Amino acid sequence: MKSFKQVHLIAKNRSFRYEQIPNTPEFSDEAAALKYWKYNKKVIQDSNFYSDPIVIIRREIHSVISKELS
Repeated sequence: MKSFKQVHLIAKNRSFRYEQIPNTPEFSDEAAALKYWKYNKKVIQDSNFYSDPIVIIRREIHSVISKELS
């Protein structure tokens, strides 16, 4: 059985990797992430001590079940 999931995350761009901002949910589409950003922008920016760029990234997750247990 194959499974595919696409999520949008609000993350810090650490130039060599993206780090999801703690206590932010995963979003099913970009519009929902932008709406969350609009209402929580100040809190998220206050927790960004090193002034890293904040971005929305789309992550695609594939999972394949190789063997079902039980």
